[in-house]
Amino acid sequence: MAKILAEGRGLSKTFPVKGQGKGAVLHAVSQVDLTVYEGETLALVGESGCGKSTLGRLLLGLLPPTQGQVLFDGRDLAALPPRELRALRRQMQMVFQDTAASLNPRLDVAGILAEPLRIHNLCPKGEYRARGAALLEQVGLSPDLLGRFPHQLSGGQRQRVGIARALALEPRLVVCDEPVSALDVSVQAQMLNLLADLQGANGLTYVLVSHDLSVVRHSADRVCVMFLGRVCELGPTQAIFAAPRHPYTRFLLDSVPRPDPTRRGEEGDLLAGELPSPVTPPSGCRFRTRCPYAKEICAQAVPPLRGEGGWQAACHFPLGEG
Repeated sequence: MAKILAEGRGLSKTFPVKGQGKGAVLHAVSQVDLTVYEGETLALVGESGCGKSTLGRLLLGLLPPTQGQVLFDGRDLAALPPRELRALRRQMQMVFQDTAASLNPRLDVAGILAEPLRIHNLCPKGEYRARGAALLEQVGLSPDLLGRFPHQLSGGQRQRVGIARALALEPRLVVCDEPVSALDVSVQAQMLNLLADLQGANGLTYVLVSHDLSVVRHSADRVCVMFLGRVCELGPTQAIFAAPRHPYTRFLLDSVPRPDPTRRGEEGDLLAGELPSPVTPPSGCRFRTRCPYAKEICAQAVPPLRGEGGWQAACHFPLGEG
């Protein structure tokens, strides 16, 4: 059995909304239970606004949950004293999607890589530059870039610097928030291969936030499919791609273009209806207003995640059953 590294229990996160009436909130994440095992790559997928990025930040403690608990290595983040939480944060890092915004434009690469070392007091000041050079080499960049500023780097180089900064603290868990979506297609494969190589060399655990299903299929061991803040389906990547159990997962997979000229004209069913508002989500199953299989019970009761062998779907009428 793989060791549990991080765990979310009953996680919910709401944000206040202006102009929608007194007490209106946006339901970003609702009652999510999620386990991340050491050494794996778990992908969080879904449409924009489904809550996957918020869930990734909750797992790192970057956002406090409105309800629920986040445990890292068996320790409740909310219950830790500030000093212990600060020490634990070294083991949890994030690679952001927007490198132009996440890298300080006033610091050169040497300063960017030295910042986590200085904050956590990991080595003498005189060693910062040597450590920075070693980190750049680890992500396939020349130490000659230490004197450059972010605007002097390409998108791929900036993303590698972001990865190097995350690795500076030798973390165990790294949340990668759309790590290749802003890059040219020609660079995306290089970046994914780099992440895989670093995972093997450093024993890293990844939570990969992505809307690109081809990236997920190539990189993830397990997939967590989300819709409007709730988990729809959770299980092994290849099994879900081969035969999804939740209707939303099937529609999501059918929406991926097929790069095969012999299958031109083949199209999966398209989703009908409008995406419900996260401020006033539907009762019961949140997907029911767009689901062609919805019945009366779907409006009355929230479907629990159920299944066997680590493959679960939150649906009253899972595909392939009955």
